[in-house]
Parts: sequence; structure tokens; C-alpha cells
Amino acid sequence: MSQLRKKPFPGFLSRSTTDKSFQSQSLTRSDTSSSLSLSSLGLSDNEKGPLGLTTLHEPPASTTSVADIVFIHGLGGGSRKSWSYSPNPDHFWPLAWLPVDKDFPGVRIHTFGYNADWGDRRQSILNIRAIAQSLLGALRNHPEIRRTSTRIILVGHSMGGCVAKMVYILACQDPAASDLATRMHSMFFLGTPHRGSEMAAVLESMLAVAWGKKPFVTDLIPNSEALAAINDTFRHLAPGLRLWSFYETLPVRAAGVMNRIVVERHSATLGYHNEEIAAMEADHRHVCKFDTPEDPNYKMLRNALLTAVDLVRAGSATPDLGLAVSPVRTEYGTEIKPLADKSVSHAQASAHLRTFLDLLDSLEGDFTTLQLLKQPGSCQWFTKKSCFTSWQAGRAPGILWLMGRPAAGKSVLASHVIELLQPPKAFCSYFIFKHGEAGKSTLSECFRSLAFQMAMQDEMVRDTLLRLASDGLVWDRTDDASVWRRLFTSTIFRLPSISRHFWVVDGVDECTHFNAFFTKRFLATLPEGFRMFATSRGLEEIERGVAALGSSRAQVYALSEADTMEDMRLFLTTRLTELGRFDDVEDRDCMCEKVLGKSSGSFLWTRLVLQEFENMWTEEGMDDVLREVPADLHQLYSRMVHSIEVDRRKLELARSILTCVVLASRPLSVDELRCIVKLDVNQTLQNVVKAIPDLCGQLVFIDQVDHVHLIHETAREFLIVEDPERQLVIVKRDGHTRLAGLLLQYLSSSARKTPQSKSQQGSGRLRGFGRAAVFSTPTPDLSLLDYASNFFSVHLYRATSENDGLMDDLCSFLKADTILSWVEHIAKSGDLACLTRTATNMREYLTRRMKYTPPTHPSVQLVDSWVTDLIRVAAKFRAQLLACPSSIHCLIPPLCPSSSIIFRTFAKEARPSPVAPGLAIKGLSSESWDDCLIRLDFRKGQATTVAHGDSFFAIGLSAGQISVYDFDSVQHLRRMTHPERVKILQFGHDDQHLASCGTKHLVVWDPKSGIMMHSFALQSPALGVSFLGADEILCAFQSSQLSKWILDTEEHDSVSWKEAVEEDDQYQTFVHGVIPSQPPSRTAFLTTTDSVLLAVGYRSHPVLIWNALELELLGICDPSVDNNGINCMVFNPNLDIPVLVVSYQDGSLCIFDYLTMELRFMLPEMYANIIACSQDGRSLVTGSNQGLIEVFDFERGYDGDTTLTPIYRTSHPLDDAIRGIAFSADGSRFVDVRGRQGRVWAPAALVRKSSSEGGSSVVESAPAGDVLSLLTPKPTGMLESLEDPEITSSLVATTSGAFVVAGKRSGEVVLFSTADAKQLSVLYQHGQGASVLSIALGESQNLVISADDSGRVLMMELDLPLDSRPAAMPISKGAHILLDRRFGGTVTGLLSNPTADRLLVSGRHSDELWAIPSGTIVGETRQLQVNVGSGMDTQERDLPAPSTKPNGLPFRHPSDSRWFVVVLGDIARVFSWSDFTEVTPAEGLHLQRVSTTTQTASSSQEAYAGAESVPEDLWPTGPQNNIGINWETATATYHVGPGFVIELLRPSLSLPPCLYLWSAAGLTPSSSSSRSTARSASEPGLVAVGPALSDIVGIVGQSTLVFLDVNLWVCSTELQSVALNAARPTIGTPRSGGSGSAPSSTSSSRRSSAWSTSSLPTAAMTTTAHARRHFFALSEWRSATGAGPNMRCTLATSKKTPSGRSGSVSSSRDVVFANSHGIVVVKGGLEFSESVNAVPISDGFSLGVVGGGSNKNNRLMNGTFPVILNGGQQVTGPPGGGGGGGGRYHDVWSVVAGSMHRRSSNW
Repeated sequence: MSQLRKKPFPGFLSRSTTDKSFQSQSLTRSDTSSSLSLSSLGLSDNEKGPLGLTTLHEPPASTTSVADIVFIHGLGGGSRKSWSYSPNPDHFWPLAWLPVDKDFPGVRIHTFGYNADWGDRRQSILNIRAIAQSLLGALRNHPEIRRTSTRIILVGHSMGGCVAKMVYILACQDPAASDLATRMHSMFFLGTPHRGSEMAAVLESMLAVAWGKKPFVTDLIPNSEALAAINDTFRHLAPGLRLWSFYETLPVRAAGVMNRIVVERHSATLGYHNEEIAAMEADHRHVCKFDTPEDPNYKMLRNALLTAVDLVRAGSATPDLGLAVSPVRTEYGTEIKPLADKSVSHAQASAHLRTFLDLLDSLEGDFTTLQLLKQPGSCQWFTKKSCFTSWQAGRAPGILWLMGRPAAGKSVLASHVIELLQPPKAFCSYFIFKHGEAGKSTLSECFRSLAFQMAMQDEMVRDTLLRLASDGLVWDRTDDASVWRRLFTSTIFRLPSISRHFWVVDGVDECTHFNAFFTKRFLATLPEGFRMFATSRGLEEIERGVAALGSSRAQVYALSEADTMEDMRLFLTTRLTELGRFDDVEDRDCMCEKVLGKSSGSFLWTRLVLQEFENMWTEEGMDDVLREVPADLHQLYSRMVHSIEVDRRKLELARSILTCVVLASRPLSVDELRCIVKLDVNQTLQNVVKAIPDLCGQLVFIDQVDHVHLIHETAREFLIVEDPERQLVIVKRDGHTRLAGLLLQYLSSSARKTPQSKSQQGSGRLRGFGRAAVFSTPTPDLSLLDYASNFFSVHLYRATSENDGLMDDLCSFLKADTILSWVEHIAKSGDLACLTRTATNMREYLTRRMKYTPPTHPSVQLVDSWVTDLIRVAAKFRAQLLACPSSIHCLIPPLCPSSSIIFRTFAKEARPSPVAPGLAIKGLSSESWDDCLIRLDFRKGQATTVAHGDSFFAIGLSAGQISVYDFDSVQHLRRMTHPERVKILQFGHDDQHLASCGTKHLVVWDPKSGIMMHSFALQSPALGVSFLGADEILCAFQSSQLSKWILDTEEHDSVSWKEAVEEDDQYQTFVHGVIPSQPPSRTAFLTTTDSVLLAVGYRSHPVLIWNALELELLGICDPSVDNNGINCMVFNPNLDIPVLVVSYQDGSLCIFDYLTMELRFMLPEMYANIIACSQDGRSLVTGSNQGLIEVFDFERGYDGDTTLTPIYRTSHPLDDAIRGIAFSADGSRFVDVRGRQGRVWAPAALVRKSSSEGGSSVVESAPAGDVLSLLTPKPTGMLESLEDPEITSSLVATTSGAFVVAGKRSGEVVLFSTADAKQLSVLYQHGQGASVLSIALGESQNLVISADDSGRVLMMELDLPLDSRPAAMPISKGAHILLDRRFGGTVTGLLSNPTADRLLVSGRHSDELWAIPSGTIVGETRQLQVNVGSGMDTQERDLPAPSTKPNGLPFRHPSDSRWFVVVLGDIARVFSWSDFTEVTPAEGLHLQRVSTTTQTASSSQEAYAGAESVPEDLWPTGPQNNIGINWETATATYHVGPGFVIELLRPSLSLPPCLYLWSAAGLTPSSSSSRSTARSASEPGLVAVGPALSDIVGIVGQSTLVFLDVNLWVCSTELQSVALNAARPTIGTPRSGGSGSAPSSTSSSRRSSAWSTSSLPTAAMTTTAHARRHFFALSEWRSATGAGPNMRCTLATSKKTPSGRSGSVSSSRDVVFANSHGIVVVKGGLEFSESVNAVPISDGFSLGVVGGGSNKNNRLMNGTFPVILNGGQQVTGPPGGGGGGGGRYHDVWSVVAGSMHRRSSNW
């Protein structure tokens, strides 16, 4: 063993004896006090250099430091030795050469050393992550680095490059190190094993035998978990860096030991678009050490370092290309300028934009594969051709299209173009299409990937997309037209930097629906100066499409054999030389020409022949190969398949592997393939990397990231063609059927588990006295989980529907509880689109399945039920699933309708049981899913019109009011007022504007702020409005006029289409008699990129189609039916469906082709009053005068005409006529208005497969008329009981928690039972039409008290106490009205004292104290004067005060039952219940609201914390004095607990609420003090949860605060100071009784000492405090008329007798919510919880304005969001979770690791 230590491996495995003094040094040792000299490093030969961060060179004080270069050595190296060619100090080039180089002034140089001595016998716990953490800490604490803002450049040799990547990852993930992450500029990798090295595996085996493994060696094994994790994370963060990779080309030679390259090129390069790759003529040891500065390798590295330093000096990681930096206004008015907040690093921007653009994977792997295939020196002929150089220089058409035969080298040529155009030469973005692969096969995926790459290179593009993301853009990411318009034509293409950008798009022919490139005119809208390079096969459709672009836009280069002949010769010569089969050059060249002669220009054929040559050792054998291998690719494939078929043992495995590879939705990894093959043929593949290509006869290959691919797309085409002469044929539908069954079995059975090896088996000891038993626990095989979860339904969709076994597998999966685990797994990925995609795929499969199974079969019912439930769950509970994926198990099923399959299957498991508490929901009235999400009621007029934008929708009323709502949450955001009845609403592009139009006024608003931007007077009633970009608005009038306004200047121009015709005699002759004299009744606009169409409708006359901008009559549309008038008409916005839909008053619905003006389709007796098209043009919705809504899909008939196919019809009771209807931007919802209501609908029928996903591969169709009835179930729920009056008062629970009393809009005061949430009886009723606003209970006297909006107060005395009354017992006749009298105004609150002999009635301007039961006024007061700071103003009892009011309603004193408290500003006043006398001094109690973060008082001041009086010289200043709060607009609520009060103060609508804790002692007046002061307690929990809190539900026990957060989750937090004081022995107890006198100072002092605000040390207070998240409420439980959350809820708690110190123990804690006319009771909800931390707002950075004013959308470092305050309203999650693609739900909590709402599953 000692001999082994003396012969170490050279290179990155090299090791030398390390001095003990260095071995004992700490890993994190840092010597940064001064720069080192050469003499100081005159170390002995066996010393490697110091550990830690060492500064080698510090620039002179006169020079400004611009960059820090840190050198990181590799395995077995050292901080000096790795960078020194010899022990001579002159060879230590980072110290000896760089500092004296005149091109490196202002550069600080460091080395970092760590103990990577693999030969040390001692055990080591260090791995790459630990080393990186040490370096990160050293960088953060280095004085000069910390004090300056220099950019950082990391240079890593071997493993040091992996350490550098890990340092950057840790810095990006740690908010405290975010400044370092933003300063990281470049990384240099010298022989870095990004994907591991085989030498590390050899070394680990040796160490295991010798003295134990080293973690840092294990990390370097190929495909290790550590490297995989680093690479997977780094590729998302790397776009913000400049990368240089240098790889070795010479083997390390050591006699008797080794002679090989240590790190191969594929492992030493990353393949990223921002990476420069270079080869060094050196072995692994000498890529980082050089003999002289003249060494070519040193020059190469030195020049690259200089480039990085020059870029730093230029100020950006991206080279400055001379772009404009002034703000730019896009076509739609978006102002683009560089981000002012430079703290948004490239890494953070990359993470945010990946989420926003929904990118599945990167393209680096494909690009790297092409780079490896490219022979150095090849492809240069093409980039020297004039067609390319002129295209590159911008002197030729902007599109250069390369066409060629399959396997002719087009993709390799594309990779060469990409390399040539990489920064800093240009901005180049690329996309490589792969047929059928998820993320690489559709146009929308291509567009989103290109936009992302452009953003990562160009700051202006980055800022543009970040602003779109921060604005919460709602869009259909799968619709290519929508993506193109929103990302490019409206934004990116308007930027001045666009001429610097290039696109390279390879394999266009492999794109799904590639014809859309031309038919949707994407390429025709490319901007001037923009250049695109594309490759494809010469398909007829592509040739025709490119030709249609014209020679001015596109040029084509046809690739020929002669073009690539020299490249192929170079490739062959190199490979034949490496093969080593020829003795001289002539023989090699002769064989090269033979191969070229048969290749026919196919690189693929050539590579396959070379693989055959590897087994040949004679020239004759190679000649035989050339004779046997067919020149035709298909013949070659036949030969490969035949070689597989002759070996029966291989055939079964090969068939399984090839089926998976050919039909997979994305490339499978080797682990995924091994798992699925095991499931398929029950054989376990060994050495998979070698086995797969061998078994498949070279038809597949494995790339550098271990994904399996077919050798070429033509191989896929060959294998799926059925040939009776071949055994190995992949039948697509049979293969998909098999794969779907296997994946379903994997998801639903124990197939996911594999036995553990003996080394993995655990041992356990049975309880009791038995002997210990060894048992094994199978470990789940999770390698296939991601693929199976995301794509099983895709295979199901493409499978045959006649297979009974597949249906059985599907039903087994749907019946097992693993379906919930599957939903949880999908939710953890952060994208619920998979749920709806799975549902639509299942629905398509089921439709075809019904050819073989009757609709009544249980299996059909089961699948159909889950189709509906998956769509509904994904839409309704989207936000909750994303926030808490485990909620699918216990929280969501009970909230689903009782008839749903998820409720019937899983909700019963959440009900209470004797063994464990469960969750039960009482009072949910809906038995099935309701298509109507929410109903919006209006009191101030009829709803007249509705419009939907990208992120908002707006409703206009007859009274002129315009209400704007958020798309996701359906929450009211703001209200504007139009001068008259609103007739038309229209959003501008990207919601920049909202136009409202009446009879006499046109007003343009900013919908994000509610600000009126323009107002124009109208001379005639408007019929239609359309925006022309961001600057102009076009309006058509009843006077046959068109008016256009330029918004910036408000210039206006009008023209009459009738007068224009009359002025043109020739034209008038043509249209004589066509234009009627009567005024038009209806119009419709269609705005395209180059024209605006206007349809004008008349009574008893055909529809006229005009070119609105040219005033050219294009034609007439005559329905050939009686035209008594037109109700509505609309253009289809999809240009591929050129139709105009017209609804006539006779009931006909007609479709006209506006290109030919012909009638294409007609539906009679539709009687559609209003119609609307979805933005994608797929759907049409109609609304009738009877309230019926129908949805149709546009379809192509057999004759090519456009028809309508019904897909949905509402079955709600018919009521008011539909006055307006509009689709959402993504087409998944629509909004209608009728009467005084607006309704938001989300039918499951609108959730369909995207057009970009393509159709089924199975040519099957459902029988005519076979439409599943369950797809559109009869809705029930909120709309069934429209006549039931809603609850308008707060909910008041009895002490026992058994009953709840509430008041309704009808004036009824009703009693509910919390046992079943049923209404037991109407206790009594106010006047008809009077809404009950306030409720109070006087339980000690059996009293129920209520007040309505007219000021009437009623008091009822019950015959028996509510708490002792059985729930089924009716209210007897003995109950009677005890008091009926009027208050002098609107009652805002009722409060009775504990003995129920006094009632405080609060109004807006006065308060009265009444005696009970007489109603005599004991005392009254006019409005009290608010004190805003001095505390010296006196109370005015009898004189009105000007415009002042209390913060909130009065409340009982928390400890003394004789008093109640009123808070006015920062003054609290205490009054006696007996006679309304004030027991506080004239100046009241001065309230000091102190937050934890500002509590920095001196020790003297701390001594007075919580006391009644504080010496005047110790009064706090600054934030503690409530300065800056407008008490006229501030509101507050007060919640009394045992000995304390929680104040929920809302300074304004635009600011988050503040929470303060007041002790009872602090609110107790003192007669002995000249000035009484109460100071809020130091409570970290309240400070932390404040921004997340929406309302307080109640207080449980001694110290638990239950609250509702902004996303409607019921949460709780412990009041630490209260809990600590509750555990202390009570020193003093407040007196009780009816006396109104103030207690003595002695008793006050005793109370103060018992409840001190300084009970917790200040140092222990942290602003990030733990809370518990229990369950969520549904947003439909909110009041429909409220502008905010307006959730009425309360706690119904029963208590046991206190025992000892534990206080009261809750036996039942139900949470009760008002739900329209009834209540919902959540039982056991507080028993479920997960621990969460409040996300600190201070850690965020601004990404732009959301809404109006100065409110910012603060996105945090970890990708989460705090609450957005939008226009004065808190934007919360969607209704019940919301739906749609680009949701706005922003979680305000971070979940504590390991915390779940249930036990962890085996997923």
C-alpha cells in the first residue's frame, strides 16, 4: 500500500506529499492582509500553497479596481502548484506574469486553496458543495471585495471549475449573497469534468480498497448525483455569465500507469450558447501551467482573460453593440428602457423568464451533439459564400433558407452558423426542431425559446419580457399566433436593437404544422434588418411557402453533394486515421475515395460505414463492408433491422427499446428506458449505455447527457412503415397502447418499487422482548415517474380504443389513491397544464372508446367523471395546489361537489373518525360542478356591456359606472365613472387603454390605474370602437361617419363613407343603390397588420364590407332571408377563418365569407341577442333574450365551408336577456351581463387540446350523436337560489359554538346550526327591503339584537338560552320583541356589556348608550376629536367635531368588565358601561405603536415598556409616533383576547395592514400620572404576518391568533409574548364589578408587571416567524358586492373548564363562513396544518409598476411573490384557486421543509 502512495496518477489525480503544517490548516483560512511577493512564495518543492483565499496582487491605491480574478485548483492540486510549471517562483504565472501585464491594470488577483489531497489516509467529509460554501464565505468576508463593487471572474482547473459553478449556484440561492451573484461576470473552465471522468471512478475504487472513499472524488464519477444536480441548476443560471471552456487534446503519459486523455472534450464543454470553446495543445496537467509567456496556450488563455476584463470595463457581460439606451415606445405604447434596478441579475431574470415562458428544457444538449459531429475546419466553405456573407452583412434578403436531402449535413452546417454568430460578434438565438419531442416540435415552443435566448443576450429584450411577466400577462402559451403577437410583433420587434439579432432555425420540416410559418404570415412580419437562417428538406410545401415570401424577403440555397464533398473527405480522413488500420497515407486516402464514391453525400451513411470498419482489420474486409452496406438509407436500415432479427434473444429487447425510443414524447434517459423495458419484458438491462446501441443494431445512440436518440429522423420514418417482410415493425397505435398500459401500471401499482440490494437493506427491532429481526424496505424506482406522470395520457390519446386491457389499466389507476399522489406530483412541478392536458386526452380516448363500450358502462362513467373533475380541480383549486400540493389529499376533496368522483371516492376519508380527527365541510349546497364561477351583483344600475382584455375585464352600467376586475381572481380592482350610460367598452392592445363610449362621450382610460387619459365629445351615437395600435382609436357612428383620434395629440379626423362615395362619380355608379339612405344599426371591426375591415349592418338591407382605412367598399353580404334588423355581428379574429357572423332579429345566425361575400352557413331560430368570438377564433358564444347561452366551435365541413358545431349550452333557469358577452384572452372563460348582474363562466367544454399539439395518430371517430352527457352536467349551486337573500351582517356565534346568528338583506334575522350548517328558523324580521347590518348577542339575558340600514334597532328576548336549546327545538311563541326603536342615523356597530344591561349603538357621527330593556339613553356623544400626535386635544362630547371618526368600532376592555374602549387615532379612551363616563384623563391614553424592527429604545426606555406612564423625556420619536398616518382614511378592527387586544390597522387601501398587540394593563387608565401612555408589545409573529394578512378570524385559547391571509388561507400564529406571560404566575388580578371609578395605581402597577411588553428579549424577536397554514376558503364565499375580500367568518368554539396552567382547552373549533344566503362550517380544519414562514418583503426587488400609482410588484429572490397591492385593492388568488394559463397567484409563505398537510407518500 505504501508503494501505491508513491506512484500517484498524474494530472488532475496528481498528489504530492503535503507538509503537516498545511494539513492542519483550516479549509476556510484566508490571508488577505496584503499582496504576496515572489519571494514570499519561495516554498519548497513539495508544498502546494496556502489554503483559503489568498490575495496575490492588489492594484495600487491610485488605480481603480475593476475586477477580481480568483484561481481555483483541482483534485490533488494546490493554490500555487497547480498554476506553476515548476517550483521556480517565476513560473507561478498568476503572480509573476499577470500583475506586470500592462493590459491588466486595476485587476485584483487571488488564489483559493483547499485540501483536495486524495492520498491522505485520513477520512474527509469535504465534497464539492462544502468547498464551494467555503469559497463563497471567503469572498463575502474579504474586506476589499466586500467594500467595492468589482466584477468577479472565476478560473477553475479540473474540479475547480465544478467548484466555481457551485459557488455561483449557492450565491444565487442565498438572498444574503445575492450581491455577489450579480457581480459574477465570467467563468473559465480548464479541463473541467462537467460530466465526470472515468479516472475518478478508477481512483475511487483504489481508495475504497486502500483507506476509504473521499466525497470530492465520488462527486467526479461520470453521471454522479452531485454533477447532475450542479449541471441541471447551472444551466438555468448560466445565461447571465460569459463562459470559456478549454479542453485538452493530449493524453497524460506515465510509464506503466496511464496513457490517456483524462477529461474528454464532451465532458470538458457545456454546449451553452454563451460559451466559447477552444482546444489546448496540452495534456490535463498543462492546460493551467506554462513554461513561458510566449507559450501559445498561455497566450490563448491570457487573451480570453483580457476579453473578460475588457467586457467588465465596458460595463456588461454582453458586449456593447452601440444600441440606443433611451426609452422606446413599442407599437402598443409599451415604454421600454433598461432596468434601473441592476440588482436583478441575469440568473434571477433567467429563472423568472423560464417560468413566464414555460420552457420545458434547454437546447444545449442538441447543440453540443452537433458540435461533436462537426469536424474542425469543416463547413467554412459555406460561410465564405457570397450568399451567406451578404446575408450576414445585411445586404441580402433577411431570410436565408438552406434546403437539402436527408442526412446531407444541414444540421451540422446550422451549428457552424450558430458558432460563427455567437456573442460578442452578434446576438444569435437558435432552435433545433425534433419531431414529436415535447418542447422541441411546435412553433409556440420555438418562439418562446427564441424570445428567452434573445432576452439573455440583450438587456432591452430582457427588460421587455420581465415587464410583461410582472404585469401578469394572461395568454395562451400553446397558441403560436398569440405567442408571436404578444412577444414579437407588439414588443421585441419594435426595439432598436432588433437589427443586431440573428435566428438560426434547424429542421423546420420536423416541426408540427410547419406550414403555419407561411399561412399565418409569421415570416412575412419579420422586421427590416432582422436576419433568419433556416434549414429543412426540400419539401414542396416549404418551397412553395418560401417562394411566396418573394425574392426581396427570402433566398434559397440548395445543398448539393459537391458542396459537402470536401467536408466529408476531411471527416473520413480524420476518422480513418484515428481508426489506425492503415500503414501509409496512400492506403488511407484510397479507402477514403472508395467510401466517398458510395456515400451519395450522406454523412449518416458514412458514419455507419465507419462503425462497421471498427470490426474490420483487413482491406478486404472493409471492401466487403462497402459492398454489403446499401447506399440507400432505407436499404441500410433494412440491413440493420435484419441483423437484429436473426438473433432471437436480442429481438424482444430491441423491439421494446425501439418502440420506446420511436414513440416517446421526448428523448428518454437511459434510466427511464431501463425501467420501462423492465416493465415491458421483465428483463433488467445491465451496462445500459453499451447495451442499448448494441441491441438496436446502431439504430440509436446515447448523447452526452445519457438520453437515447434515433440516429436520424429518417430511421423513425422507416421503422413505423408497416412491411410484411420485416418482423421488427413499430405499429404506432399498438406501440402507444402498450406504452400507455405500462405507464399506467407503473403509476398505480407496485411496479414503481424495486428490491433493495443488501447494502441498502435496513434493520429494525420489533417492540417487545423478541429477538431483533432484519427486514428490508423496498426503495421506489422513481426514474420513470416524471415521464409517466406527464406523458401517459399522450400515449393513451394515440392508442387504439378497442383494447379492453388498456381501459382496465386506466380504471385501476383512477380508482386507486395513487391518482391523488399523481396530482400532487404534477402540482409540485409548478405547472397544472398537465392536468387539463390529461383530461382532454382522456376525453378524446373515451369518445373513441364508446364505439366498443356503451355509455352506461361503469368504466365509461368513471373515466368521464375524472375528465370533468381533473379539469375542474385544475381550474378551481389551481392556486391552492400550487401553494400546497399535498392539499389534494385532505383539503380539496371535501370542498368538491358531493356528486363529483373525487368527493365520493376520497372525501369520506377526511371525515372525523373515533381514531383521528378529520376535515368535514357542512353547508356546501352544490351537488355538481357549477360552470358559473361567480355572480357579480350591481345596485346602481343595469349592466349594459362587457369587454375582456388580456389581464382584466370590465363591466359598464346604465348609471355610468365602470367596474374593472382581475382576470384570475375575479376580484374588483377599481371603479371609474363615465358621464352617461355606458354602451360600448373596448380594451386596447395589451390592456394599455380602455375605451368607454356612450351617446355623447368617448372616454379613454388607463385600466391599470383608473385614470382618465382622454375625453372626446361625440356628435352622433357610436356603433363601434377599435384601437389602431397604441396611438390611434377609430370609431364608427350612426351618422355613417368614421372618426379617428390620435391619442398623443388628440387630433381628430372624420369622414363619411356615404359622402366619399358621392364625391367619386365613377365609384358612385358602381355602388348605386347599394348604400341605403337609412342610418346603420350595427358595425363590426377587424384589425389586421395591414388593414382594417368594417362591416356595416342595416335593417332590410345587406351587410356592407368596407376597407375602413381606404374607404373602399369590398362587397355586400346578403343572407337571402327577411332582414327585419340585426342584433349583433362579429368578425372571426383568426385570419385562417375569414368569416363574418351575423345574428338577425328573425332568429337566423349566418356565416359569411368576407373574401367572397358568400353565405357559407346558416342556423335558423337561434335568436341570439349578442354574439362574441374567442381571440383564437376557435369558438363562438351566443346569448339570447331569455338568458340562454350557447357555445359553438368553428369547423370545416366536407365541402370546405365553415360551419358551427355546438359544444356547450347553459341549463340554468332562464331569466334576463343577455346584454353583453365576451371571451377571456385564453378562451377558457367568458363573461356575460344581464339585468343587474355579471356572471363569469368556465365550462369544461372550453378546455380542449391545443391546435399545436396535433391530432391523434389513430384514424378513428366517435359515432354520430355519441356525445357524453356528463361533459356538460346540470349546474347547481349559487344560481339555483337567486331569490334567497344573502347575508349582510357579520356572523355572531354563541358561547357554546352550537349556533350562529346572522342578518340578511331581506331584513330577516336567522338562526343557523353549526352541526349541519342548516338554517333552523327566522327569529324575527325588520322591515321589507331593509338590510340587517349589525348583530349582537346578550346571552346572559337571552337577547338577540340587530340593526338595519335604516337605523332601526330590534331586540328579541328568547324563551330559553340558545346554548341550552336542542338544535331541533323550534323558537316558541314565548320569544318576543323586547325593544324596537330608531337610531338617529345608520348604525355601524352594536356592542353589549357582559351583563347585557347596556347596549352601545355606534353610528357614523354619534354614539349612544342605551339601557336594556327600556331603551333609555344613558349617555350619548357627538363625534370624538381625533388626536394625531400631541395628545393634548380634549374630548368634545356635545359639540360636533369636523370630519373625524374613530379608527374602528368600540370594544370591551380585555380585563375589566366595567369598561369599554374607543380608539381615536393614537388616543384610546376608556368609558364606563354604567353611565358613559370617561375614566381616562382628559388627554386619554397615548398609544405608541412600535414595530419590532423599529424598537431600538434605550435601556431606560425599555424599563418602562408596558407601563401606564412614561417620563416625557423618554417618549419615542420617529416611526413609533404614528407620524404619516391619515386618520381620516385609516380603519381598524379590534379583537379581544384573554388579557390583550389585537389591533388590525389599515393605514390606507394601498398599504398592507399593520398588527399591534395591546396588553390589558396598557389600556387601563391611571389617575396618578400626568400623562398615560400605552406601548404596543414586541410581538414578532404579528410583524411577520402583517403583509400576508387579510382579516382576523378570532383568537383560540390563550395565545393563538387565527387569521385569513390574502390568498384566503386560514392560518394561525402563536403570540409569543402572550404565551410567555400566560405561563407566569399572575401577580395582580383586575377587579370586576359595576363601578365606573378608576382602579388604584397599585392595582394597575400589579397588572403591568404581570403583563409586560418586554417579556421577550429584543434580540430574540425576528421578523420571519413561524405560522401554521391550515385550510383555505373559497372565493365564492365572499360577498358578491364587495370590492375587497369581504369574507364574513367567525370561530365557533366550545371550551372545557380550565385546568391548571393550561388555561381553557378547546374541544371544538369550527370556522364558519357566510356563503350568500347560508353558511359553510369547516369542522376539523384547524387540525390540519403545515408550518410556514412569512416571506420578508425587504428581500425583494422591483420589476415594475403593477396597476397605478407607486405600488410595485416585488418578486423575491426565491421566485415567490408577496401580495400585490393593485390600485388600492389586494390582488389575491383566483376564485377558489382560479384557472387559466398565466395565473397571478402569489404565495406569501415559504413552507418549512418536510411540513405537509398529511403523511408523506411514497412519491
